[in-house]
Amino acid sequence: MPIEADALAKMFSHVSQALVEAALAGASDAGLVILLGRTLNAVGLAVSTIEVACDAVDPERAQHFIRWRRDGKGTEDNILAGEIFVDMLEEDATVLRLDAGRLASIPQDGATDAIAFANHLAPDVTLGFFDDVMSLLITERPGGFSGLEIELLHRVMPVFALALGARLNAAAARVLLQTYLGRNAATALLDGRVGLGEVEQIRAIVIYCDLFQFTSLTERLDPRSLIDHLNLFFETITRPVSRAGGQVSGHVGDAVVMFFPVPQAGSEGPLCAAAVKAALEGLRALELINTMPSRKMAPPLRARIGIDIGEVVHGNIGSPGRFSFTIIGTPVNRSARLQALAKELDAIMLMTSDTAKAAGVQCKSFGSHALKGFDHPVDIVGFGISCDR
Repeated sequence: MPIEADALAKMFSHVSQALVEAALAGASDAGLVILLGRTLNAVGLAVSTIEVACDAVDPERAQHFIRWRRDGKGTEDNILAGEIFVDMLEEDATVLRLDAGRLASIPQDGATDAIAFANHLAPDVTLGFFDDVMSLLITERPGGFSGLEIELLHRVMPVFALALGARLNAAAARVLLQTYLGRNAATALLDGRVGLGEVEQIRAIVIYCDLFQFTSLTERLDPRSLIDHLNLFFETITRPVSRAGGQVSGHVGDAVVMFFPVPQAGSEGPLCAAAVKAALEGLRALELINTMPSRKMAPPLRARIGIDIGEVVHGNIGSPGRFSFTIIGTPVNRSARLQALAKELDAIMLMTSDTAKAAGVQCKSFGSHALKGFDHPVDIVGFGISCDR
């Protein structure tokens, strides 16, 4: 083997093995970019900057950017070569050696050479529209990249794209599952609990929250405004619950079911207190939104809440081919009945006296009531609409 070919093979083996091992060990996306830069430097490529861009399968952003610099400043979530990457996609170019004009368009002092790669991931190895890993490598060395170094980059960048793609696809799958199912449900499914009927019985504090007068809103608002109104309600009411450690089990029309798992008997009191506090924070947040000038002409956001505690079944429930990871049981039904009763009693939140006692909260007694579907009346307490919360 000629000396140059032998050197190329050794450099490629060193860099690609480092990337594969890091990916298998669970390195972050930024970590992989840092490793690429440092490993290329270690085999003799004087890479000063690496910029990476790709689509993101994420409900909060459409693209993902990473910028690494050899000067030790690590990574940044922004890039300078966005227009170059867009041009490559439009031109269907997989490799672009930057000429003097394009190199000058990147405001980086000392840059002498740069090469960009567009590595495409086929649909079968990626999620949705995440299919291109765009990379730009810059050097400040006089004379730029050598022919051997360019050949090495041609071989290394597909390995890097595959390693980064595996990382980002795994992250995207987790984000999507958490977005649609909730954090704990996503974890359970990723751990292999994917069969119909795979459930567990747990003790939980259940919060059932329903939006005021939704039926009349469906007649008054156009579909887009109705969805915006509903999404703002869900976001506002669930945020304090999630922040306190609670989970969203699911949405039922204009209602949302949330719960706090009780892992052990000693934690029941503090968790009940946290659940009641979070529910009240959500109601206060709705009131605050209603006072905003931008909401002056919008229908007010108001809700009623029922809270109960007890044993629930948690897991995959449904029919073959389509099921949900959810909770069912007496506390879910009773909290829904309590929420419905709140309308009759002019209350904004109701709970059983046992729940209030466990939470250590003082609130108004609404007496003993028979709830639809339950044999025995229960003592109910809570907060009236005009009550100081």
